[in-house]
Amino acid sequence: MYVADDKKGGRPNQSTFGFGGKIGGETADFLGFRLKSALYTTSDLGLRSSDPKQTDAYMFDLDKRPYSLLGEAQLQYRAGNTALTAGRQEFFSPIINTYDYRIIPNLFEAYTLTNRDVANTTLTLSYVSKMSGLDGLVSFSEFRSMSQQAYTSLLVTPNGTIDASSGDTIDPSSVVGHKGVWVVGAAYEGTHKFQLWNYHGTDTLNTLYVDGQLKQPINQDVSATMDMQAYQVSAVGRFKDYLSQHGLNASYALYGIKGSLAHKPSGISMSLAFNRFTGNEKTVTAYGNWGGYPEFVSMPYMYAENSGVSAIANAQLARLTILFDLGTYGFKDQSLLLGHARINIDESILPGSDTHVNTLLYRAKLSSKLSARVAFEARNSGKSRYDNEFLVLGLRYDF
Repeated sequence: MYVADDKKGGRPNQSTFGFGGKIGGETADFLGFRLKSALYTTSDLGLRSSDPKQTDAYMFDLDKRPYSLLGEAQLQYRAGNTALTAGRQEFFSPIINTYDYRIIPNLFEAYTLTNRDVANTTLTLSYVSKMSGLDGLVSFSEFRSMSQQAYTSLLVTPNGTIDASSGDTIDPSSVVGHKGVWVVGAAYEGTHKFQLWNYHGTDTLNTLYVDGQLKQPINQDVSATMDMQAYQVSAVGRFKDYLSQHGLNASYALYGIKGSLAHKPSGISMSLAFNRFTGNEKTVTAYGNWGGYPEFVSMPYMYAENSGVSAIANAQLARLTILFDLGTYGFKDQSLLLGHARINIDESILPGSDTHVNTLLYRAKLSSKLSARVAFEARNSGKSRYDNEFLVLGLRYDF
């Protein structure tokens, strides 16, 4: 993988090479039981800059250095359509997600029970205790409690004073201790799709998430798709009490809708999506918390400034995308996506921070084992923090 970040506003540019992956093994079934483990590693190939400011953390640890870890170490048990996985594992859901777009993804320590007795439906019950990975707060290379890895927008100084100008993102475990997250989910995937999840972070945050997708053929060449989503976040327990003492809250919602049209003969699909966050100047948010990015319109992490505690509250987002299936034009197993997004930030919370984002995403399956990915994103904003051009080149080989 190669990552280049051309930053504006006088900030140092970044140019970073990385190489790595995972190697693992698993046993055959014995009375329904199976063992599985995998080692994950990433290296800089000796090409990393001596200046950490010129190195992107996309592939490395908080200190911008390569690392390795035993990312999977689990016991599996299966009986019919029911499976139990205990230990370190990859985890896929809207809010807690492995989000495998870098060399070492988010990984979790959890007990996960799934059942597929109902046709096209997966039921999930899980307790997730720890997390490692880029979307964690205090460590990428070590498994830390879910409360410690919770990435909220609240900035405080070492003595606990709220300060968006010179504070650091709060480690919630300093308030609530080391706690995990209970996950309950139901996902149906047939002609249409629907899923409902609840994530109860003990003494931290509770998130209720729902989305659905309806597909409708218009004729033999054109089909339409409508997607809807919503989630509600609320502080609970000791974290709620802590915020209340400071006159703050973590109660906000996100709503979204997306419409798509696909023309099969040309291999072209178009979609238009909208998202809106609720909240106010006293709302603490947790965008991308625990690796989940289910929003139809993605956005850069927005930092609180001055007397604010979140730049996301009351934001409105829109995105237009055009997807080309290049197989229609003789380029088998290749696709090209073009996108334009507008991110409107509440002027009363963070003035002058509206951002326009142009994206290009190219994917190719070069062989049965080798795939390539090129992602380019150009952001334009009145705030130089959100004004840059970002390029990712990746090659993946699956043995």
